[in-house]
Amino acid sequence: MREEVRQKFEREVRKQWIARGAMAAGFLVVMAAALWFTDLDAHVEKRQVAGVIEKISPLPGGMPQAVQNGLSVDVKLADGRHAVVIAEKSAIPSVGTEVAIVEHVHGSGRTTFSWK
Repeated sequence: MREEVRQKFEREVRKQWIARGAMAAGFLVVMAAALWFTDLDAHVEKRQVAGVIEKISPLPGGMPQAVQNGLSVDVKLADGRHAVVIAEKSAIPSVGTEVAIVEHVHGSGRTTFSWK
């Protein structure tokens, strides 16, 4: 094999190895980022907040059992924010009642509320 042909061949082999290494590194970076984002949402800070019930309505759609036993409750929080929580009918919520709900602040910044 001539020297020029051997050098071209080796250069092509090196290009393939570099491309495979770059793909593997990219895959590892994507997996690490996915695990990091998943971990952020797993860390939740819970705090109790007070509010007043503004509106009560039936749950929209969903499973028949949930619609039959649940209510969608709009709550105006003490700090002025509004929250929508799902409460069971057995809790007997009524408009104007002061309630304590739980605010869940996830590590990713997402905030959710649940009936206490």
